Amino acid sequence: MPSYSLWMLEYGHCHAQPLGCIFYGEWSGRTREFAYSYVYVEGAGHKILVDVGHDIRSTNKAWNDDNDIVDYQAPDVVLAKVGVQPEDIDTVILTHAHYDHAGAARWFPNARFYLQRRELESSRWALGESPLYDSIIAALDPADVTMLEEMAGGGRLVLLDGALELFPGLEIRTAWDTHTQGGQYVVITDHDDHRWVVTGDAMYSYENAEGIDGSGRYVNIGFGGGSGWDGLRLIDEMVTTAGSTDRLVIVHESATFARNPSRCYDDRLSVAELLLAPGQPSRIDAPAARRDPDLTPAAVLPSPEDS
Repeated sequence: MPSYSLWMLEYGHCHAQPLGCIFYGEWSGRTREFAYSYVYVEGAGHKILVDVGHDIRSTNKAWNDDNDIVDYQAPDVVLAKVGVQPEDIDTVILTHAHYDHAGAARWFPNARFYLQRRELESSRWALGESPLYDSIIAALDPADVTMLEEMAGGGRLVLLDGALELFPGLEIRTAWDTHTQGGQYVVITDHDDHRWVVTGDAMYSYENAEGIDGSGRYVNIGFGGGSGWDGLRLIDEMVTTAGSTDRLVIVHESATFARNPSRCYDDRLSVAELLLAPGQPSRIDAPAARRDPDLTPAAVLPSPEDS
């Protein structure tokens, strides 16, 4: 079985994400820091990204600005922190088609992409039903859907029809009818036979799995276009697969940088070093560093009305 290394790379953040987006039924009006990240995976002779973030050189900039995302950095700057460049990436797994997960696909000229066919087809269908579904496809940039269709037509995007073991120890599993209609997530088995789950947007926070304030009760995300029932079932499936919530890789969770060895750079963006293959040295030059939990942006911020 190949050995894998994993890093979560922050490329931007929103300082005041409404909790109602993160947790279903959370109507307090409070906000918290919300990371925008993707995951770099190295192993089995491959350089892999799970999602790619968005591209402010494109129409994605409107979505970036509407969502108050700040400190944005492009993939070349972000990946350089772990010693790679966009041209080095040979495999990209897109969990779903939203702008902040798929929009920067143009940056990776040498990669083969993987997406569920159902995700691409349902995205095009939903756009065609405007304005009926506009409120639940608010993160879908039509230009990205066109780009993905063109990539599929040219053979660079592989459309999957279900689960797949892409490489030994690296699986793609379906997340249908949850955050989006055709989503997927990634399971990576490490050298100790533990499984790491890259959740996509099936979760926004550890608390979706651990319960708000550690209550132990699953809570679905607040922003989703699919079934809440299936969303909760998927959270349970992911927790069971990982065996520990610390092995859930949640790209919008700023607390990841407090729970794992991490480094915050001069651009105010962080890299979390989640897993190192045997003999692999740290790439963040801070193997024991953790962001101070008292300073982590996962803390809940008061709403303007509370101040």
